Amino acid sequence: MTEAVYVSEGDLLRDLIFLFQGIDGQYIRYDTDINDHVFIPGIQVSPSITNMVFKLADIGWLYTKVRNFVNDNMDSPTIGLVGQSLCAALQQELTEYYKLIAILEAQVEKQMINNQVTNQSLTLKKLMMWTLDCNQKLRLMSVLVDVCQGQKGGALISSIHNYTKHGDPFIKDYLTKMLQIVSKPFYEMLERWVYEGELDDPYEEFFVACDRTVPEEELWQSKYTMREDMLPTFLSKELAHKIFSIGKSLNFIRYSCHEDTLAEQYDTSTATTSNTLDKQPFKYGETEKVDKSIEVAYTVTSKALLNLLKTKYKLMDHLKALKRYLLLGQGDFIQYLMDILWVNLSKPANTLFRHNLTGILETAIRSCNAQYDDPQILNRLDVRLMEIQKDDLGWDVFSLDYHVDAPINTVFSPTAMHQYLEAFNFLWRLKRVEYTLAAAWRLWVKASREFTHLPELHQDIQFAQLTIQRMIHFIYQLQHYVLFEVLECSWDKLETFIEHKSVDLDSIIAAHNNYLKEITEKGFLTGPKQEALAGKLSSIFDCILQYNIVLEYLYKYATQESLRRSGRGLSDVEKMNKIRKRHEDMEDHFTMQVLGFLDVLKSYHDEDLRSLSTRLDYNDFYTKFNEVSQNINL
Repeated sequence: MTEAVYVSEGDLLRDLIFLFQGIDGQYIRYDTDINDHVFIPGIQVSPSITNMVFKLADIGWLYTKVRNFVNDNMDSPTIGLVGQSLCAALQQELTEYYKLIAILEAQVEKQMINNQVTNQSLTLKKLMMWTLDCNQKLRLMSVLVDVCQGQKGGALISSIHNYTKHGDPFIKDYLTKMLQIVSKPFYEMLERWVYEGELDDPYEEFFVACDRTVPEEELWQSKYTMREDMLPTFLSKELAHKIFSIGKSLNFIRYSCHEDTLAEQYDTSTATTSNTLDKQPFKYGETEKVDKSIEVAYTVTSKALLNLLKTKYKLMDHLKALKRYLLLGQGDFIQYLMDILWVNLSKPANTLFRHNLTGILETAIRSCNAQYDDPQILNRLDVRLMEIQKDDLGWDVFSLDYHVDAPINTVFSPTAMHQYLEAFNFLWRLKRVEYTLAAAWRLWVKASREFTHLPELHQDIQFAQLTIQRMIHFIYQLQHYVLFEVLECSWDKLETFIEHKSVDLDSIIAAHNNYLKEITEKGFLTGPKQEALAGKLSSIFDCILQYNIVLEYLYKYATQESLRRSGRGLSDVEKMNKIRKRHEDMEDHFTMQVLGFLDVLKSYHDEDLRSLSTRLDYNDFYTKFNEVSQNINL
């Protein structure tokens, strides 16, 4: 049986000073099995004293935990700069703790040498009071050590910030001061990114990431990305987007636009107006000040970038050029181009040569008002030949093209240029059909006078003129819808937005994409309307072009008949009957195609499509025709 050992309060105080430093005392030691302090066997202490001793011993346990975290991570690269800043802050707090231990140790040693107890002597109760603040601080530091395990950068700052939402003012103030030290590396990264566009983030702690392998041509789209997990919770996503846009804009100006004047302006600016930038240091806790500085930087940077694109790189000029040439807005140029290309494009596609078409394009430019455009714009206009399929004509493979390079290719991306080409091909085919019908109308107005001496053909000629007129009406109404209600209305919205409402490059890119989306969707090139209407429109265009071939047969027959009459030859009645039969079949086919197109149009509740349907079915011509057909079938 172990003999009981009496321990004085002075001995316990001395042991506690050792425990405060993570060292086992003579009578109290740390038991790793239970992760707590215990008395050595045989020690007899009153329950009240035992309770006080173990409460005080917890300080040593907390100190050891914090010290081990600091020692393990102070020089570790895995924890990053913010983590190392946390270790430095904890070390600073431990230094203050060491000062308290030194005072307490001196007091205990003095009492043991004098071996007397006075009113000024240190007791366990007084020790509990003296260590109350450091006990609370060590507990907070212990919590930080736990929540910051495996965290770094913005995520680590967020973990600490979440504990500042506390009702105890001591805890809130202590953690706020701690965060001002811990977040310093983060705010230094933020300052460099916002004011210089530099990303100094060796341990990937910032919420902006950079892919060094991305070429400068794709800087805006792909080089920089957001790390959502590294965004501190006290920064809103809207503010984070502005921060992201500021640095990206600075890099775009520097590397894509080859301008450094903005950064120089930041360095030399002393004005505090909204158009210049007064660099302000960022600090945790000064949320309103940081928000204001970022807002000013965002406004100045975005305005500088947009001004650069609009002036030096002529963004609006390129948009207008694409509208004039690829969207057929330059009427005299398109008309002249079609006049001189008509014969070439009617040939098999494999007989075309790009250099010949390029020469024709240059001739068309010099022969109309397009010649007065900026040469830098005209030099970008080119001819493209699509992949040739069997039996393709030149019409099927010809396309205009517009070359773009950095930095404007950020707005005019490959996807956007593909949409322009899709729109051009549709509009070019529509123009071809309109040109074909105009030529046919001129021919048959002339034929009505030329073949007056052939009374048996008067009805055929009149029938041809009526059918051509119906087709012209359909094509002109469709053109009006596409050119005015789709293209012009969409253009007006885009132009107004860019000139008066755009705030940054992303907003312009989004507006331009919406512009193309609206054109392609309303023009039946993409979306659900494309599936329902594009095929029917294509069939109508094919029908009109095939009908023109029938008209050529009819005109050829009338010419031959006129020559035979003058030579008193015999008429080829069988041939004429075949032409009439095919003529009627094509006219009926056109009518059925239009009826099918109108049926689909009427199924939409879109105001523009209802208006188009009304104009196409003027005076309810096709509606009445449909009713008559249904009655006949019944």
